[in-house]
Amino acid sequence: MTADRQPRGESRLADRVVLQGTVDFTMMYAAHDAFCRDLDRFVASSASGRPWTPVDHDRWATFTTQLHIHHRAEDDALWPPLRERPLDAAGVATLDEMEREHARIDPLLEQVGAAVQAEDLSLAHAGMCALRDELAAHVRHEENAALPLVETYLGTPGWTAFTATFRETQGIRGAATYFPWLLEDAPDEVRSKVLGVLPPPARLLYRLVWAPSYRRNRR
Repeated sequence: MTADRQPRGESRLADRVVLQGTVDFTMMYAAHDAFCRDLDRFVASSASGRPWTPVDHDRWATFTTQLHIHHRAEDDALWPPLRERPLDAAGVATLDEMEREHARIDPLLEQVGAAVQAEDLSLAHAGMCALRDELAAHVRHEENAALPLVETYLGTPGWTAFTATFRETQGIRGAATYFPWLLEDAPDEVRSKVLGVLPPPARLLYRLVWAPSYRRNRR
C-alpha cells in the first residue's frame, strides 16, 4: 500500500472487530489508535519539508518510548503465557506472526529515528510511510487474530496479570506521560472508559497535573 492510499484513522477503525467477550480491551485499542494517530502526524510533518521543531522531536521521543514499552510488554508478558496454553496450529502460527511483525517494525523504527536525528526529512518521510503501513497492518492483525486468543485462553485473570506488568513497567512517572499521550484527541467515550479504570487519585492527577502539563509542553 502506498502512502497516498494508506487509510487514515477513521477508515482503520472501520475494519476493527471489537471483541464482545469478558475481557475489556479498551486500553489496547486506545494504544493502537494513539500509535496510528502519531504516525499520521509524522508522515504529514515530514512531507511538509519544514525542519522539525523541539515539539516534533519530543513527540517522536514519546512515540518511540511508548511503542518499545508496548511491544516489550507483549513479548515478555502476553505471548509467553499464551504459548503455555493448548493452542491449535493456527493459534501458534498467529503468535509466530506477532513476533515476526514486531521484528520487522523495530528496524524500521531505528532507521526512521536515524533519519530524524540527521534531519534528512526526505529519508524520514519514506521511512515514516513504511512504518505507518507496517504498524497499521500489525495492530489490526493483532486485534483481529491475537486478542481472540487472549480472550479464549487467558481471560480476564490473564489480561489483568498482563496489564499489571505493564503498569509496573510504566510506573507513576511513566503514567504521567502515558495517559495524556494515550488520550490526546481520543473520543470522549474512549477517554471516559480509560479514565474509569484508574483509581480516583490517578484520575485527579490526570485532570489537574498530567494532562495540563502535557498540553503545555506540546504547544
